[in-house]
Amino acid sequence: MNELAQQGLRATRQRVALLRLLRQSRRHPTVVELHDLLQHEQRRVSRKTVYEILDSFVHAGLASCPGEGATPARYEATREPHDHARCRKCGQLFDLPASRVRQPQATRRALDGFRVESVSVMLRGVCRSCR
Repeated sequence: MNELAQQGLRATRQRVALLRLLRQSRRHPTVVELHDLLQHEQRRVSRKTVYEILDSFVHAGLASCPGEGATPARYEATREPHDHARCRKCGQLFDLPASRVRQPQATRRALDGFRVESVSVMLRGVCRSCR
């Protein structure tokens, strides 16, 4: 896969399959969920390998871990800018359209001289199902 090579990563079967699974997911899967899905295709893949691959994806900018520090960690490979909302009861993570905070002019005025590489907005509350 050319995209992996562009980021300095070898295109192993496990990396290619995991990136495909992550991109196909409409949810924000955990390591355990991704490991279970990957094992349907590659029975001998370890959970440690999945952690290592996801870590390499995050460092290469191919994936992100929204709400870092939350347990369990959830991953995504969504390319378009967006924000998130997390339910404090069930832990479900929802994608939201990008907020106005992402507008470059407002960011430049607020942080003169600071080069912004990414913006992350996380709303916390209770989802409809848990209310």
